[in-house]
Amino acid sequence: MTLKPARALHLVGLLLLTTFGCVEEDPAFTAPLAGGARLVVAPPRSSAVAAVTASVTHASGATESKALTSATDPDGRIAWSAVVKPESPEEEIQLTVAAEDSAKTVVASVKSDAGVKLPLYGEALVVLVPLPESGAPGLANHAPRIHEVRAQSAIVAPGETVTLSAQVSDEEEGVLTYEWTASGRVLACEDATCEWTAARPPVPDAGTEGDAGTDYDPTLKDDALISLRVTDAQGAVSTLQFHLGVGTVRGPASLRKTWFNRAPVASVAGEPQQVMLGSTFQVPAPVTDEDGDVLTYAWSATCEGTFDNVTLARPVFTPGAAPTDCGCQLKGAVTDGFGGSTEQLVNLCVRAEAPPVLETTSQSAESALAGERVTFTVDVTDPRGEAMTFAWTSNVGALGTPVGNGATSTVDWTELSCLPADVTPTVDLVVTNASGASTRHSFQVTWTGRRCGPGETACAITLSPGQVTLREDCVVQSAVFIPDGFTFDGAGHTLTASEDGAGDHYKGAVLRNRGTVANVRFVTVTARNLSDVCDAGVDRLRGILLEDASGTIENTVVEDLNQGTISGCQEGFAIDVRNSTVGGAPVPVVIRGNRLTGYQKVGVVVQGRVAVTLEDNTLDGLGPTSRISRTGIQLAYGASGQVVGNEVQGNAFLFEDLRSADYGSGILVVGGSAYGVGRELCHDLLIQDNELVGNDVGVNLIQAEGNDYDPPAAPQNIQVLGNELSKEDLTNQVYQAAISDNGTANLISRNRISGDGYNGELYETAIGVDVVTQGEDRQVGFATPARTVDVDTCSDALVVQGWDLVGNLASLSVPEVALAASDPGATFHLLPDCSDAPVAVVSLKNSQREGLFYIRAATAGPLTITATGDGASKTQEQTVR
Repeated sequence: MTLKPARALHLVGLLLLTTFGCVEEDPAFTAPLAGGARLVVAPPRSSAVAAVTASVTHASGATESKALTSATDPDGRIAWSAVVKPESPEEEIQLTVAAEDSAKTVVASVKSDAGVKLPLYGEALVVLVPLPESGAPGLANHAPRIHEVRAQSAIVAPGETVTLSAQVSDEEEGVLTYEWTASGRVLACEDATCEWTAARPPVPDAGTEGDAGTDYDPTLKDDALISLRVTDAQGAVSTLQFHLGVGTVRGPASLRKTWFNRAPVASVAGEPQQVMLGSTFQVPAPVTDEDGDVLTYAWSATCEGTFDNVTLARPVFTPGAAPTDCGCQLKGAVTDGFGGSTEQLVNLCVRAEAPPVLETTSQSAESALAGERVTFTVDVTDPRGEAMTFAWTSNVGALGTPVGNGATSTVDWTELSCLPADVTPTVDLVVTNASGASTRHSFQVTWTGRRCGPGETACAITLSPGQVTLREDCVVQSAVFIPDGFTFDGAGHTLTASEDGAGDHYKGAVLRNRGTVANVRFVTVTARNLSDVCDAGVDRLRGILLEDASGTIENTVVEDLNQGTISGCQEGFAIDVRNSTVGGAPVPVVIRGNRLTGYQKVGVVVQGRVAVTLEDNTLDGLGPTSRISRTGIQLAYGASGQVVGNEVQGNAFLFEDLRSADYGSGILVVGGSAYGVGRELCHDLLIQDNELVGNDVGVNLIQAEGNDYDPPAAPQNIQVLGNELSKEDLTNQVYQAAISDNGTANLISRNRISGDGYNGELYETAIGVDVVTQGEDRQVGFATPARTVDVDTCSDALVVQGWDLVGNLASLSVPEVALAASDPGATFHLLPDCSDAPVAVVSLKNSQREGLFYIRAATAGPLTITATGDGASKTQEQTVR
């Protein structure tokens, strides 16, 4: 039978009375504690959850792990639950929940900020949402993170008030707003805590829907659907819903329709995008859903136009008319299937086309050779005054960096070597305004340069202000020209001269100037498989050529520039700098830090009125060779400047027949009328601190005038100082010399000479310093300038030499010089620190006919030094301070 509650309680009382006072006591036992907490977990759908575990820490400090049980809705949603029982009455527990995937990796977790107090009777309710540590990457805004909602009771009697409290955070730390509902009815709560008076869900009228977002379900008539909706400052929404049991005697509330949802997040509409009337616009896809839900779209527009499909995420919109103010807004209503929605806005400016107007166009030249620049300029106006962009392109050659002021644009074009046959260089310009309307114009250039040979392509370059840069290695069948005033930067790449497939042998330079200024750096120049055919003049093989131009050649490599290892053609100059201008100021050229090896005839040629700075280069003639006499550095016909700190080696010639006798030179200085009418003399040259190894002649000064090759009539201020010259043995049977001089009063001093190859005592055809003297009379001269020396301090070196009467090095009959000073307290020394005993005589018995000494003076003031040799004296006044 079934007892009503009142009669059942009465019966229990009677039973208690009848058993009271029994003699035999029942066995003692401990009843389990009442109360506890019902845990409900709603993981986000973006996490593939296979198991959920709760870690419980009791008030005593003891911990336990609870595996939650899953329940699946008919539509596939999954919630998890478990009950935690207390260890002591009304204790407070700490909760941490972890969700794992099938690989047992934690993909989401949540930890209660505060402890959960377990009631003495019944069960508290804690609904938790485990989430990844951070939101989806790359989003400007994220939906709020609802971590938990708790109630002091999981089952509430009708009319009883229950407090609901939420723990929520926002990744962007913005202001949050809260909306609570119970079974579709909005509660008067605006904070994270809400009080609700329990009531069963209302029964809808027949044929109508029940709870908002759900259909009324009679099986859940005693479960109230609680929903928390949290919105951040930018409109992103998160929702958590779950059931709370309503009644007195009943089981726990259902887990159906328990889920956490993050609504889709729209991006900022942004500034209007320009769309031309009649064109199409692809709508971007800026809506994101952190739960990975399939989104539903419905697009509309505030202006006239059509969508290809309003339900697509990225439909194509075609405007049908231009709004008066151009403004048009596309609106996308986006839903996720879990009650989440947003509206994506896209701002457009729709206008009828009004393209920019070309006012004037110009180009600097109608035709071009290789290396010549053509400059194009346009002046443009826009009917609406909109901003314009200029896009320049070319079918061949290279375009520079455009410059302009928004209404004008100028760009340079060039090609450095060749163009394909039947191709006309064309430069195109497209001017586009902010509305997207465009105007086009084309320029054409008549190409008067070389056409590319079979299999040859023009070198890939980048043209920038003042510079052309090689983008990759390049093989050429003729010269690459450097535009006037530009720097050619090889960027570490290689230019290779080749005649493969050209139909003719290679002629001329590999890289050269087009105008009066050119610079070269960071390029390797070489040749391969060239025919052994001799050319002269402009067709001579050269690696880098500067002709009638100033500039710099720095940090380059020229290697194997030859027509084969057996060629005897008088060409193959690694670097050739020449000025053919008669009269006028010399052109300045710097040649620095280059490595030149395997050149056929000369490493560096400097010819004509060129003021050269030639320093820190490495040259290797790879000698001795029997095919051709090589020269490392050749200065000719009017050159001036300085040759300092270079390494020159291997310029030596072997021969078997005296009829082909010749010799190679490390540094060769040549000039004067003996070499042709009007040939100028080199002058004002400093040759210092170079290392010359294994050359037949180290430094060869062979300037001459007239048919008899007489020395120049006047001094040319050529100095050969402090160089190191060596040759191990005799390889040239005709002539070897460290320094050979046919000049007038050239200063040769303090050079260091070594090796058997320059030892005249061992070989009749070898000599250290060979100078052509003029006349038999001799004099003593100072090879160093007057010095300034501190009192009681050792001076810098002073050098006296034996000269002929015009100032050439010459041996005295007695190779020594007597020294005297106007201050009797002054002393002369042979050591640079003056630590040796004073001397009064220095020997000139060496190849440079010179003696070095140092002076120490005890009294400040002028100090006159007198040097006497072969009965002749020379004085020089020093300053003592």
